Amino acid sequence: MSQASLKQIATELNNFDGILFVDDIGAINTEYMRVTTMATLTYLAYQHYLRRLDYQTNLEIKNFNASLIINLQPAVFDEIVNNTSFEANIMDKSYRYYNMRIPDNKPFQHIKIKELQHIKDKFENMKVDIDNQRVEALANNFMTFNSVVRRYKIVNNFVKLTAILNNHKTATSEDYQFVAKMLLNNIIESELLERKGFTSTFKFNVFLFNVMLMSKYYGNIFHYSKLKTYLNVSTKTIYNYAKMNNVKIDNGYIVYDNERILKVLKHVI
Repeated sequence: MSQASLKQIATELNNFDGILFVDDIGAINTEYMRVTTMATLTYLAYQHYLRRLDYQTNLEIKNFNASLIINLQPAVFDEIVNNTSFEANIMDKSYRYYNMRIPDNKPFQHIKIKELQHIKDKFENMKVDIDNQRVEALANNFMTFNSVVRRYKIVNNFVKLTAILNNHKTATSEDYQFVAKMLLNNIIESELLERKGFTSTFKFNVFLFNVMLMSKYYGNIFHYSKLKTYLNVSTKTIYNYAKMNNVKIDNGYIVYDNERILKVLKHVI
């Protein structure tokens, strides 16, 4: 989304407190525009304000208090993280959730929670007693790619929101346990985001993500043809990437033996 595109809808985005939903950022034509869109929208959602002034554009968006949800395919996410803008402008200002589900033809059933209608007002105005030590432990145990301050803030908000939805004025073990289960997703991220040095860009391991996905559905030993069909690639490609990632293939069966991740996959939401 360019500055010119944002300028066209700036009036609607001023004082906006709904949900801004980008269904598939991969539909944007170029890699540059995909990265720019991610960085710009992430900044806007985090800062609630955007001002761009140059010889081509005079753009200002104020009081943007919306939620931002962006869907990314794994290959597109790899493009994003491999850009320097990811670490500079996106990584620490976003929460990333990895959808460990294989798409099917079943119609999507939207969850209907009556309490969500006024949840923003409740979240801003309702006081919830929260155990800071438990929040800090959850943040440090599960969140790898956010700064200490922001990972604490994210987890604290998750606990508060969960308690409000459960009508708890003091966060209970039930609330902390639910948040812990949700944060299991971040352990997956710790295995998939890679880089060679402090100054190099990140790489998202698309192959390993899909091996995890197959393992969740078919168990940690499954025939390589399932992955080949799902990714629409050749047998040679599967074997080459398996070798690169130290994933064993025995008589045509992929053996994924990361016990830590296998335990997570059993419980991940």
